[in-house]
Amino acid sequence: MGWLRERRRAKLLAGPFPDKWRALLEEKVALYRRLPPKERDSLHDQLRVFAAERDWEGCGGLRVTDEMKVVISALACMLTLGRGVDEFDIVRTILVYPAAYRSRDEETDESGVVAVDREGREGEAWSHGAVVLSWKDVRRDASRLDGRNLVLHEFAHQLDMGDGVANGTPALSDVRLAERWKSVMTEAFERLKKGGAKRGEVLDLYGAEDESEFFAVATEAFFELPAELAQQHPGLYSILRDYYRRDPVISIGTLA
Repeated sequence: MGWLRERRRAKLLAGPFPDKWRALLEEKVALYRRLPPKERDSLHDQLRVFAAERDWEGCGGLRVTDEMKVVISALACMLTLGRGVDEFDIVRTILVYPAAYRSRDEETDESGVVAVDREGREGEAWSHGAVVLSWKDVRRDASRLDGRNLVLHEFAHQLDMGDGVANGTPALSDVRLAERWKSVMTEAFERLKKGGAKRGEVLDLYGAEDESEFFAVATEAFFELPAELAQQHPGLYSILRDYYRRDPVISIGTLA
């Protein structure tokens, strides 16, 4: 049914991008203000497709607004500007809480006793195609560029799970990129684990948790602090540039 989807998308994109949405992006999304005009146009199209093709659910009494859809969709599509919005076909549902929420986790020990822990969370990426986000944290992260961005983080996890496994390696169709990936990412991951607490490190130490978290944290830094990442971890920056098919350092330079 691909032809039907393309027909719907063509109809969706036939009209101009809403002025109200453009104003929201200018005001609320710091990453948007960094984009050159051509990349903004591409983001507008991907944003509209992404927002229209997902199910949006408010949680904890929250009503999902256009602002929420626009900001979240724009940040998610930053990851697919070079690759195409269909990279997120796996993502069908976005659940939005007003703020951090508690998730019910269960663990069963060897004797069969089930322990329940209610853990406070800002966001989650589920393997069956849902992303959960705290709007308070999304809004805060969207407004600044400090290497911490909940939407970039959780949607990087979705890309990671595109091949069915959350292991820090997304589906890689480029053979040469796949050959480089393991050695470059492993070296950078081990380096963070050994010396990540040093002052000035661009990567959040949370990335040392495991390879999946490392990919998500590296993605946040790649988009928000690209110059710093390129300086501190040139190999990591290079491979993320090749994967995302974007070069944020050059994009920023065109606006200088």
